[in-house]
Amino acid sequence: MPDLVPDSTILLIALIGCFGLFVQSASGFGSGLIAMPLLIQLLGVTEAQATFAICAPVTGVFLMWRYRRHLSIKRVWRIILAAIIAIPFGVQIPNLVPKEIALFVLGLVCLGYAIYSLLGLYVPKLNRNWGFFFGALGGLLHGAYNTGGPPYIIYGTGQRWPPFEFKGNIQTIFFVTGFFVIATHWQAGNITADVLRNAAILLPGMFVGMWLGGIVDRYIKPEPFRKVVLVLLIFLGLSLIF
Repeated sequence: MPDLVPDSTILLIALIGCFGLFVQSASGFGSGLIAMPLLIQLLGVTEAQATFAICAPVTGVFLMWRYRRHLSIKRVWRIILAAIIAIPFGVQIPNLVPKEIALFVLGLVCLGYAIYSLLGLYVPKLNRNWGFFFGALGGLLHGAYNTGGPPYIIYGTGQRWPPFEFKGNIQTIFFVTGFFVIATHWQAGNITADVLRNAAILLPGMFVGMWLGGIVDRYIKPEPFRKVVLVLLIFLGLSLIF
């Protein structure tokens, strides 16, 4: 039987899921970067890691369907293959480091990605074989903290993917690799009754956030909204580091 949780914790879990998917649906990135640091502080590293991992592919299939006409498997198979190989190693990382270090690393990831994006740093055109490197790096982060997005996005930028193909390819990477993250958690014994309860709370919030983000996406200019999210990530990253 899962442990009983206060109503305030239930509400916070649902709100975190809602906010993370609102950002993801409206801007095309950020659900893990937004939700994971908050879930870790609420649930602990391993429980947050497994909870979010269960929910992400469920919502990801809807986002992938939205951009299905633009995705290209031949452009992402290298990054997916490397990520799948690296994910089991990433899942073990939280067992080897304390919560404080995990939050510090997440803070660096949030801060580094936000600064990189806001400054518009130039990424040279990359050979497709770089997909193996960025896939492995993303797989480690995906397995450890469900934050594999930055390496995948940097690779996609270096490939010069058009905007809609970019979103379709990134969602495909997360959707496919997400099932391997879940399988690894299952094998490691991290899918507990408490995790399933948390996922049952998180998932409805994520669907609400995805719906709201889809509405907002039709009526706002994406670039200003993206910059607001990136500034938010800077403050979130700094709060985790300091």
